[in-house]
Amino acid sequence: MTLLIPEPPRDIEAQLLATIDVDHPKRACFCVPADQYLIPPSIDAYVVRRPEGTLVTLHKRLAEAFERSADDTTMAWILGYPEPKPVIAERCQGMDASRARVVQARDAEGNVITEATASPWGFLETCDALESHVPEDGQLAILLPFEAISRRVAMRWVQR
Repeated sequence: MTLLIPEPPRDIEAQLLATIDVDHPKRACFCVPADQYLIPPSIDAYVVRRPEGTLVTLHKRLAEAFERSADDTTMAWILGYPEPKPVIAERCQGMDASRARVVQARDAEGNVITEATASPWGFLETCDALESHVPEDGQLAILLPFEAISRRVAMRWVQR
């Protein structure tokens, strides 16, 4: 795994709510170590902690997969991303910062429920996959990678 940037508390809250909603397509929520304190101790789900971070899911097979590995390909499968990071890097020919896009499913308040990075070749598939994560009055947002990271940093500052 690479570059683990903490997320804003309201994003994690939205992600956890979607993860434990059996009617929502989000299968799992991953929290970097700096965000682990946001997971309620009484959450009714599988909670698996590793040095890389913590996974919350209702699905035993996803929890078991995370217990075995947290490599980029496994994480893409667990989190439902159409493209794992190594594929994105290859397809972007090492120019991820300018060629890749971050697709975000946001709720009506602008909180990120699900976020996935896409290469130009996987962009439409990623948009299609995340569209089902957007609730009524929410939106699908498309950003450059540095914009998504900048949003995380800024929103953590605002929500502290």
